[in-house]
Amino acid sequence: LRHEARVEWKHIAIYVPIVLLVAIIGAFALWSFFEKQSLQIEPPALPKVTLITADPRSRLTASWVRLLTDAEMQPTLVPLEKVEVLEGVVVLCDLPAIPPTLAKDLSSFVAHGGAIAVLGPPPATPIGDVSMSADIGMSDNAIKFSEAVSPLLARLQPGYDFWVKPAQVAFLKESPRMVVDARWTGNARAVIMHMEKSGTRYVWFGLDPNAIGEEDRQLMLLLRTAFRWVSGQPISEGAIGKTFTPESRRAAHGAGLSFSADRSGRQFVVHMTNRGKATIQNPTVKVWLPPGVTEVALAGDILMKRNVTLTGVPEEGACLVSRPRLAPGEDRLMKLKIVKTR
Repeated sequence: LRHEARVEWKHIAIYVPIVLLVAIIGAFALWSFFEKQSLQIEPPALPKVTLITADPRSRLTASWVRLLTDAEMQPTLVPLEKVEVLEGVVVLCDLPAIPPTLAKDLSSFVAHGGAIAVLGPPPATPIGDVSMSADIGMSDNAIKFSEAVSPLLARLQPGYDFWVKPAQVAFLKESPRMVVDARWTGNARAVIMHMEKSGTRYVWFGLDPNAIGEEDRQLMLLLRTAFRWVSGQPISEGAIGKTFTPESRRAAHGAGLSFSADRSGRQFVVHMTNRGKATIQNPTVKVWLPPGVTEVALAGDILMKRNVTLTGVPEEGACLVSRPRLAPGEDRLMKLKIVKTR
């Protein structure tokens, strides 16, 4: 017996495209899987902190070293006469004036985008092209955080206040460029301030750590966030909707919205998770970008971009990443690529 094998062209026309389609879908699924796996990055460490002071034995300096250490910052205490290299976040504490040599080095440091923090009374000498001044007086017995959204107040309870012992402190003379994040509840003078000028970021703290009673978790988180922001790390905040009112931020927290934004080279990874029991409508993450980054765009595969909306907030150096909804237990990764820098 002889059997003849014949191939029907109509079978080829039907099955070959199906096989090719399955292969393409499989390859895309594998590529998407490995793309997401490559985005599993570790959050950056807290920045290096170099604290420069005229008197390492002063009460104010010692109290700030303790507070920053308690906040997991591990500052390096450098007496004024021992300053050699400026790196990380340069902190000026109990420094009435800056000597000419250090002033020149600070100007160069600032010109290259260095990060500056001032604790207590600011020095009379300008820091680069930024001048700060303050009055000295007795504080109130409580500090209140602003209810407005801010990179320093990200993840904190809007309008949170806490008790402190009245103490002699610096009252900063404010300028229009400054953003005040916390004030004394009575006289409404600034306690915490941040600002950015010409690509350099500055933060100022006017409280006396010795006046703080028990360790305050909200203040500790603010300290870590402030030093992350001033050093150029991306900062994120979550809300229901795009307005980022105190109510929408509280609603996101209550609904179980978990979020993060981390940098990976010239990209940012934004992570959203619904840890609650109900679907979250219009979850949004606000990302404050590093200094110099002026525009970003959605990146990644089609599935990663699907139903994602990116909105720029250039006046704040930030952007909004939002989705229409997030189901209970749903976990989403979005990727942003840097398009423009200055």
